Amino acid sequence: MNLKVKNHRSKNHRTEKNTQPQSRRSRSHQRWKQVFSLGSKIGPFGIYSEDFFETLIRYERTRSDRSDSPVTLVTVDVAGLEPSDGVDLETLIETIKKRIRSTDSLGWFGAARIGALFPGTDASGAQTFIDALVRDRPALCGRVGLSSHSVSDEAAGDPRAATAGCPDGIEFSDGFSNAVLPPVPRWKRALDIFGSLCGLIVLAPLFLFVAVFIKIVSPGPVFFTQDRIGRGGHAFRFIKFRSMHPNNDQNLHAKYAAGFIQGNGKMEKLDDGDPRIFFGGKVLRVSCIDELPQLYNILKGDMSLVGPRPCIPYEAAEYHRWHRHRFDILPGLTGLWQVSGKNKLSFAEMIRLDIKYQRTMSLALDLWIILRTIPTVFGLVGEAVIRRLKRLHAAPTDSPSADHR
Repeated sequence: MNLKVKNHRSKNHRTEKNTQPQSRRSRSHQRWKQVFSLGSKIGPFGIYSEDFFETLIRYERTRSDRSDSPVTLVTVDVAGLEPSDGVDLETLIETIKKRIRSTDSLGWFGAARIGALFPGTDASGAQTFIDALVRDRPALCGRVGLSSHSVSDEAAGDPRAATAGCPDGIEFSDGFSNAVLPPVPRWKRALDIFGSLCGLIVLAPLFLFVAVFIKIVSPGPVFFTQDRIGRGGHAFRFIKFRSMHPNNDQNLHAKYAAGFIQGNGKMEKLDDGDPRIFFGGKVLRVSCIDELPQLYNILKGDMSLVGPRPCIPYEAAEYHRWHRHRFDILPGLTGLWQVSGKNKLSFAEMIRLDIKYQRTMSLALDLWIILRTIPTVFGLVGEAVIRRLKRLHAAPTDSPSADHR
């Protein structure tokens, strides 16, 4: 009798356990399992196909970021490979297969390159592999590229690395960036061109009014340009209406940004009491009118109507590795974060929403975000007006020194 009761409880326990919500790691495992089940795995010469190998690279990059371990990719250009190079394609592939570990992968990286993926191996370990590969085949030195995904290797920024086998060095390629960046969908680019052109034409009178206003209240240029980090981590020239005095000190914002990134603070703008903002500049910033010139960046293809907001290089320098996944897509004028709480959310919550958008991006979602942006901006303006009225109401009870501040 007791044995039956014990078994009954055990069964109930297992049932309750199975009904618990899946952890984030379990959901990630299921997502990757579905991805790996798609497409053909084996390509020419018995190595992984191009599509499947790029999926492996994305998977290892995600796993590397989660475990804070390095992963490297060695590529060899095999286009026009001749026996005079000391090896033919088939022999080269067999040689690489013999030198890689069971945890490593070999596949096609593009139409004319093969790649060897080394999880848990940093750039110096990959260079040891390259030295052994080219020892008797010096002609391969000009065909070999190395891409490493780790904190130390990214910080080094050395475009070439000297090795014993290649005295002139081997080139650090952007292999990881090329592999993990999904192509910009055609529908998205078409929407961006149509939306930015319509916006620039319809808003031309507003642009003229704002330009005249800025010239009247503050000497200096109408537009403010700055380097921002875009798709693939590449910098582009970002444009907006100037809302601050020219030639101001950026250290104030740099320290503030480092604080909310490292402390996972709320994404609030440093506007209240910011001495860099000229008269009327806060109105431009709260209403997001200062951001409208970025329609030009969208028309050029540097940005999109919808996507993560582009960050400043000194902000990107504070990012953890998983934060940089937001660079996998084009930055946007608006995005999922802006219509999901914006300044009320923490930095980590913003990053997760950016990554969620990248994984679920669709035409319907973009249109929904664009439509939600308009009432969101009006809500921000309303909140700013309420805060201003509260300060004015409280002003008579404050001391003169507080009024002066």
